[in-house]
Amino acid sequence: MKKRNFIFVIFICILASNVFGQGTTPARQIHRISVNWEIVNMLFKSDNNLSELFYFLSSPLTIIINDENINPTFNINNGNLLFSDQYLDSMKVDLTVNHAGKLHIYNDTQAGSEIFEIIFTVQNKFVTLKFKRNTSENCFDLFSAIINGRPYTLSSESNLPQLMISSNFDLR
Repeated sequence: MKKRNFIFVIFICILASNVFGQGTTPARQIHRISVNWEIVNMLFKSDNNLSELFYFLSSPLTIIINDENINPTFNINNGNLLFSDQYLDSMKVDLTVNHAGKLHIYNDTQAGSEIFEIIFTVQNKFVTLKFKRNTSENCFDLFSAIINGRPYTLSSESNLPQLMISSNFDLR
């Protein structure tokens, strides 16, 4: 009887390994990939479209805004000009790589000058970021912003972020 139970247990283990082992490929991870010209063309040729995607920045971005409607609150303390935290927070917009944006406009009027306009909602502000096609690097680089309807030209000592999407295809 013991031999029969042992054989039965072995049979169940073999059966379970065959049933549960088949077709169990590891799930592919989601990565952020740069929007490039091949992806844009692939989507145009498919039944999908660019507005179905969520868009992200390749690196965090802080934009300092100049709003004349906001009165600065400050004081001088020990020789330092100190602005209130509320005022400082109202003068900047912080976007992380985890903020998801949606396509507002894709403009392809002239070859090589294609532009994505992506809307992010951050800190109760509508932020539209414009990305222009960089043909030499095959990506879309950030070049301007519109915050609550007001345009801003962007500049930075380092490279401005590029446009990214999420995918299970890893280009690394």
